[in-house]
Amino acid sequence: MKNFLTFLIMTFILTLFLLFSSQAADISNKKINENAGTSSAQILKISVGAKAVGMGESNVAVADDVYASYWNPAGLSYVETSQIGFMHNEWFEDIRYEFLGYVQPLRDFATISGSIAYINMGELDKTDEAGNDKGKFNPYDILLALSIGKRLNESIALGFNFKFLQENIDEESAQSFSMDIGGLYLIPNSKLILGFNIQHIGPKMKFIDESFSLPLNVKLGGSYKLIGNSLILAADLNRPKDGDINTSLGMEYKVMGIVNLRAGYRYSMGGNDLGAMSGLRTGIGIEIRDYKLDYAFVPYGELGQTHRISLLASF
Repeated sequence: MKNFLTFLIMTFILTLFLLFSSQAADISNKKINENAGTSSAQILKISVGAKAVGMGESNVAVADDVYASYWNPAGLSYVETSQIGFMHNEWFEDIRYEFLGYVQPLRDFATISGSIAYINMGELDKTDEAGNDKGKFNPYDILLALSIGKRLNESIALGFNFKFLQENIDEESAQSFSMDIGGLYLIPNSKLILGFNIQHIGPKMKFIDESFSLPLNVKLGGSYKLIGNSLILAADLNRPKDGDINTSLGMEYKVMGIVNLRAGYRYSMGGNDLGAMSGLRTGIGIEIRDYKLDYAFVPYGELGQTHRISLLASF
């Protein structure tokens, strides 16, 4: 009971932060973060897995499947069977994002995972310095990741991601490497889990003569399970290098052991740039034996609505 109250207090503080920040913010006069636009490799910032997205993207202390390689690689250590997962992200402005991952437990040693992500920005017009039409081009990014998760004991787990990424714009390309460091702490004799993930640690990415930093981000969060583990409550705090601090609250409720209902909200300090509704996250999942199908809906204000569908198979 004490640990549950701790989680409720943490969630209450985050909720108050959201409410007071939203009241104090005048979105029309909001100042742009001084570090906005200073980072490259935006593919690193796109959330993976419809389950996590549907919970408001509050997943650093919940992740325990193939998609944990993004949220917290320490969560891979709790995968007990081989898994393969695929996600399709139907984003706005004809942008498409695809993810494919595989997880393999290695008995008592550790759990390893490999994944590939690809984003296509759609067809864009190509012009010269004078504005003359030079045809079309398709910018795209590729991300390869090798991940490992290891339980140190019954309460503590650590995980690491090692990533290679490449951005391609017309005839130019840039490459870089990065890593993530994640951890989980399962408080003994309770349902409370705490987690962290330091993401995108790596050298700058150089395009022609100009270099850009990777979007370093620090995630902190907690989760609590209720009603025989049928209800999960989660809260995350993110501190990105190239943007404002943002918080996420989310929940998942399993009905009849088959259907998972999800909802959440993500809020940036000072107000969401695309309006209050752009922080909303909802989703649903169907789980039949070793197969899971998940869907998440995310509005982006005037930019439009986005949809994520992910599949997961255990064997």
